Amino acid sequence: MLDLIRNKKFNIYKTLNIVNPLIPIATDEMFLRSVSDNNECILHMYTLPNSAIIGAPDTRVPFFDEALFAFYRNNIIPAVRNIGGLGIISDKGILNLSIIMNKPKENFSINEGYELMTDFIKAIFPEGANKIDAIEISNSYCPGDYDLSINGKKFAGIAQRKIKDAVVVSIYISVFGDQQKRANIMREFYDIGIKDQPINYKYPKIDPNRMETLEKLLHKNFTLEDVYDRVEKVLYSLDCEQVEGEYTEEMIEEYNSIFKQAKERNEYFLEGR
Repeated sequence: MLDLIRNKKFNIYKTLNIVNPLIPIATDEMFLRSVSDNNECILHMYTLPNSAIIGAPDTRVPFFDEALFAFYRNNIIPAVRNIGGLGIISDKGILNLSIIMNKPKENFSINEGYELMTDFIKAIFPEGANKIDAIEISNSYCPGDYDLSINGKKFAGIAQRKIKDAVVVSIYISVFGDQQKRANIMREFYDIGIKDQPINYKYPKIDPNRMETLEKLLHKNFTLEDVYDRVEKVLYSLDCEQVEGEYTEEMIEEYNSIFKQAKERNEYFLEGR
């Protein structure tokens, strides 16, 4: 699948330790609406402070307002995203990475987007490529068909969104840190939010032991700078031109509009329902 991005020009944006988790949500949406050149892609890499990025279904647990306490008591900022999936925890040990592009070929399918990102991650971490499985880890948080795991322990999850001919494929990667704590926080959210109430939606029954960091799975210490270097080397190996992304006036105007909408949507779910 990596041939789909071979010889492309990549505009690379890094936004680190963003205070408000709505900022990268709005930024990715802005990139998705801005991409136009078929030969150019955007790579957005970002980290967040202690944040919970939750999906719209998470807001429908029977005791949602009480469940938010699981985040607040751990000094975690919740935000509701507009891309698929359920809740995840993000902090300085989690790298979030998005590839935004026009569809690289006719009839580019959702599964091909997931497979592209899977192959990209395997290329970034070649020492684990033969061990990485793309299968659902149902008792992880935010389970999906293309959860990335090693020995049955999930370290990354992929999401995707399309607008017309443009697509964003996003992944969070648990690089280092306390993954069991992250999983326990999300488990507490569902425990408080659901209790013993009958529900129609299939929320995960989280087992923290089914999730882990890449550091522990590969028995190797990583810094985020190490990962950035690896990403650049993979793009270089694919004969991709790499330039530092610049924000045009049009992009900033689009972002401001999207951020306002995201803020209003977030306030509705978290405060105004």
